Amino acid sequence: MAQVTLKNDDSVKYSFFKAGSMIFNQGDKGSDIFILKKGAITVIVDNQIIGLINTPNTIIGEMSYFLGVKRTASIKAVENSEFMIITGETFNDAILKNPKVGIELIRILAERLEKTTKYATKLENDITRYRNEIRKINGQKEQKKPVFSEEMIFDAHITKEQLDESVKELETRKNKGEKVSLAKILIEKNYITAQQLIQLLDMKQQT
Repeated sequence: MAQVTLKNDDSVKYSFFKAGSMIFNQGDKGSDIFILKKGAITVIVDNQIIGLINTPNTIIGEMSYFLGVKRTASIKAVENSEFMIITGETFNDAILKNPKVGIELIRILAERLEKTTKYATKLENDITRYRNEIRKINGQKEQKKPVFSEEMIFDAHITKEQLDESVKELETRKNKGEKVSLAKILIEKNYITAQQLIQLLDMKQQT
């Protein structure tokens, strides 16, 4: 989460939420970006609390605006909390008046993409290792590392054409010396979102 400071103007508004109030729910449509000024909130995904935020000037909800997706988590006030809100309709005006906000949000998304790519690679390797350990216990031969991209096609997350295009770009960029993964390219092309990828990997880990 990033910390930024905005001056009061027509492009932002303030809202107050009592302790126990839901600020927004996972799956909601919305493009407003929230900046916590006072209080504390919890982040809830699939009815499980995954984090507590109580640092003033923390940005919340920017993913829905930038990616045009539904809210990927629920946000609940656990203390009386005050937010400065940049509405989707006035976001461009807010950025023009304070370019540092836009730069900071870009940095956040870049960091999250990098972390998601590393997380996806780790989970894929862990899945293979766990499966092979189980196969050894059962006296079976080790299984070769599954082709995760083919599993995504089978599960109807991406098409073969999207995969082929992404693989070609992967080879081109690697030949240029770039450190890039197939998952990162798929996300960059908006063929799959970071949240969908994480959920898919979580499901694979449970199988």
